Amino acid sequence: MQANRHETEDDLWTYNCKDCTNTFEIAEKERAAIAQMGLGEVEAFQQALFWPVLKAMQIGVRIDKKGRNLFAMELQEEMEAREALFNKILGHPLNPRSSVQMAKLFYNDLGIPPIMSRAKKGAPAHITCDDEALVKIMKKEPITIPLIRAIQEYRSLGVFLSTFVLAPLDKDDRMRCSYNICGTETYRFSSSANAFGSGTNLQNIPSGAEEDGLVLPNVRKLFIPDEGYTFFDMDLDRADMQVVVWESGEPALKEALRKGVDMHILNAITLAGKELPDLDWLCDGHPEYDRIKSIYKRERQLAKAFIHGTNYAGGARTMAIAAGVTVAQAERFQRIYFGAYPGIKEWHTRTERQLKTHHYVQNAFGYRRYYFDRVDGLLPEALAWIPQSTVANVIDRAWLNIYNNLKEVKVLLQVHDSLCGEFPTHRKAWCIQRMQEESQIVIPYPDPLIIPVGINCSTESWGACK
Repeated sequence: MQANRHETEDDLWTYNCKDCTNTFEIAEKERAAIAQMGLGEVEAFQQALFWPVLKAMQIGVRIDKKGRNLFAMELQEEMEAREALFNKILGHPLNPRSSVQMAKLFYNDLGIPPIMSRAKKGAPAHITCDDEALVKIMKKEPITIPLIRAIQEYRSLGVFLSTFVLAPLDKDDRMRCSYNICGTETYRFSSSANAFGSGTNLQNIPSGAEEDGLVLPNVRKLFIPDEGYTFFDMDLDRADMQVVVWESGEPALKEALRKGVDMHILNAITLAGKELPDLDWLCDGHPEYDRIKSIYKRERQLAKAFIHGTNYAGGARTMAIAAGVTVAQAERFQRIYFGAYPGIKEWHTRTERQLKTHHYVQNAFGYRRYYFDRVDGLLPEALAWIPQSTVANVIDRAWLNIYNNLKEVKVLLQVHDSLCGEFPTHRKAWCIQRMQEESQIVIPYPDPLIIPVGINCSTESWGACK
């Protein structure tokens, strides 16, 4: 507390003593409630995360300053190129970050009917040119597509530049963030700039991809290992999907995952009502895999979106929109899928019953999510919480094991279902083997599940890990 001129030293002592005693009294009540609810192990594990997380926040990650400056110049040049395009198309400058200029361009100059934002609590609907509105405009007026693409690219490049590339460094030229162990309802961490105003959200650093024709830069290449160290990126294999399958108890899906089957092709073949002679055909490296993947290329993409939403109780109408099929087709696909794997539907029914009876859902580690309002319509959210929270528990247990038992390895970043950091290059083989061992986390189902981990490495950067 900051003193003002009217406060004495006794006032400050009194304030701080009350603060401490009130906090302690609350803690006593909370501990009693935790014990009564049987959540002692959950609370103890969450408290144990304090030290490894604090260490990662203190160390930070080394940044390639020269590469950072080149990145910034390239992004600025790309933004300038799009500014020149705006001038060429419109005959005048345009600032896509200005809501006033954007609304004037589309709704006044171009005469497009105004699109309203969605009303929220405390924020009534208003005219908008956000990304959702621009997509609607492109669909209604295809002639605007080149202009809107350039606007979207300009905005994305600006976010990359300000949020990621130019995020403030600390005095030692390292990037740090502040992790919040209690950041989300799913027990995933959240991260933000640190207490000193430097750093950024290190859980959302772009890895380089193509979105709508725009090749986005791999900002992770700016995160480099210290001298004599190798950067690693350790992630869980198809983590959410594995938990969904074990929740369902479906033996056929368990077998497929254990074999390393391409589940999206398997689902595409299932929805098509066909069968394979052998699941091994759908494993990368099998002589038939590439041929089958090319045959089912379009169906694989459809199945990827359709089955993911269906697993989380998406209805036929919702999944028809997501997958680009008719409602009748979506209904038929879901009948086929639930007929082939009835355990998925049984998991939905079991979870809905738990939700309505006890107003909470629970994962295999004993973590719970309580719902205090009406539970009607909350089944998809509750179903999704189970794998998300389970995966968060797994990656955090791997982190704690590495922190306690593998001092040679520095975990520097936690990115939801992956851990990143560095280890001494001359001990690479040994460190990878030991990290694999410490990451064998048993999820206590009746048929125990261990989600495999993959470890990619590079002596150059996080973005070069492979």
